[in-house]
Amino acid sequence: MTTYPRWKYILVLLVLTLSIVYSLPNFYPSYPSIEIRLDDNDGKLSAIIENNESIISSSTQDGKTILRFSSIDDQLKTYNIIDNLDISGDYTLLTDTQIPNWLKSINASPMFLGLDLKGGVHFLLQVDEDNIKSNLLRETESDIKKLFIKNKLRFSDFQRNLDNITFNFSDTEKLNQANNLINNYDKNKDLEIELVNSENLLKIILTEKIIDYDIKSSVSKNISILRNRVNELGVSQPIVQKQGKNRIIVQLPGLQDSTRAKNILGSTATLEFRLTKGTPEDWYASKLTGTPTVVASKLYSQKNGDPVLLSRDVIVAGGEIKNANSGFDGSTNTPAVFVKLTDYGAAKMLDTTRGNIGKRMAVVFVEKNSEVVINIAVIRDAFSQSFQITGLDVSEARDLAILLRSGALQAPMEIVEERTIGPSLGQDNIISGQNSMYLGLALVALFMIFYYRTFGLVAIAALFANILIIISVLSVFQATLTLSGIAGIVLTVGMAVDANVLIFERVREEILNGNSPNASIYSGYKKAFSTISDANITTLIAAICLLTIGTGAVKGFAVTLVVGILSSMFTSIVGTRAIVSLIYEKRNSESLSI
Repeated sequence: MTTYPRWKYILVLLVLTLSIVYSLPNFYPSYPSIEIRLDDNDGKLSAIIENNESIISSSTQDGKTILRFSSIDDQLKTYNIIDNLDISGDYTLLTDTQIPNWLKSINASPMFLGLDLKGGVHFLLQVDEDNIKSNLLRETESDIKKLFIKNKLRFSDFQRNLDNITFNFSDTEKLNQANNLINNYDKNKDLEIELVNSENLLKIILTEKIIDYDIKSSVSKNISILRNRVNELGVSQPIVQKQGKNRIIVQLPGLQDSTRAKNILGSTATLEFRLTKGTPEDWYASKLTGTPTVVASKLYSQKNGDPVLLSRDVIVAGGEIKNANSGFDGSTNTPAVFVKLTDYGAAKMLDTTRGNIGKRMAVVFVEKNSEVVINIAVIRDAFSQSFQITGLDVSEARDLAILLRSGALQAPMEIVEERTIGPSLGQDNIISGQNSMYLGLALVALFMIFYYRTFGLVAIAALFANILIIISVLSVFQATLTLSGIAGIVLTVGMAVDANVLIFERVREEILNGNSPNASIYSGYKKAFSTISDANITTLIAAICLLTIGTGAVKGFAVTLVVGILSSMFTSIVGTRAIVSLIYEKRNSESLSI
């Protein structure tokens, strides 16, 4: 048998050492925790810590306090208590792990746990395609009208339907002229044109290409906005990813308040700032008649149901809001949202307020088809970039600040699927997954030791090294471990041993053919390599397809399967070979324990 290369021994030792080191964070105890940053601590936090027996420890550093609990149930109860108090600041659910500083210095962190292991809320949201088509048709109508006006082409009538726009002309000459103008305008061929010469009608239909492009663009923009909103909810390790053409999956591990999450995720809300019109008498008169009694005004309702007339001109809308934070008004100590505008929005606000001191300005909360005036205030002085909105309770102010910071959704979305997994069920899933893996390891170990003796022990050592490598890789890349991921690890256990079975049976054949033990080992590993590599590569191709195309549980399974296949090939071929060489290479054994 040729001498096994020294660099392979070093490689095995290096991989094993790194695997042990980066797997260590997963074996340190972790606690469900709440991280709190208070803007104004008037003793409320101290009262929470002193009166809550479920808190097992707490620590304060860099202006933040971490409360640790023995169970997720205790964590959620305390979170709800804090949420119901008038506390100005941020508080986030997280899992605090007592990892030594030397591990943190090399960026060693534990794996993330998925929704089915940690508990939480799962949402499947779908973009409203009808809304996207409607907006596209509205924009197309506006552009085509401008095109006709620019070229002094008159049409008799037009109509916008659910999927097309129809223009009517007085004669065929104008119809053909309109057709030529649109064809020259539509360079990308995003529109289909149908001519009805007998009636001088021109019908414009949106192509599937432009609709699909707008859906894709809306989904991408919505994913970005949803990520911002999820981060504001105080959830650790959230998952926001695209599914199919028009759907988005949102998973919030550890969160149990599905109602608030649903309201924030699905909201298309934004704000509009408008000047009031007329007097309160005009407002009530307009409510009685159902139409505005003041020119250039629009009738709105306030939160308490009272009517108000507002200008049709919007001073500033949500798109000009740069930042927003919730807090308390310094003079009245009532909840408030502190708004900061962009430079353009600040200039418009300054011009408006400077010329309307003493008049009233309203803040309109706009969401889908609902428009409610949440605040009306008298303009005392000119202001521009920074101001505050009052008239809200604590939860409304906090949620409004979240929506304004993240921005309005590109297109409305509806929740088509919702699942809530309790923390106790998640813990049961972890225990079930662990037990299945332990049982699989035990049965495989018994079989290998009984059937292959010393070589079986070598295979079991490689098997444990394989599991360490999988855990370390998932930890380094901060992958999310799910219940299906545990299934992938259990499957990998059997696949890793399968490679060793092929090698050991090959070694036995070589011994039966009369070869020496060392020569049998060399030939067994060499001849089994092609079979092992072929089998694993075909499985790897299928696993990569699952990883790239699959979503949810399928993807979680594929992640561990891909990592497991690669690591099992290394441990089965290189790792066991190194151990066997250490045992038999320098010995002139007449037989092998196989």
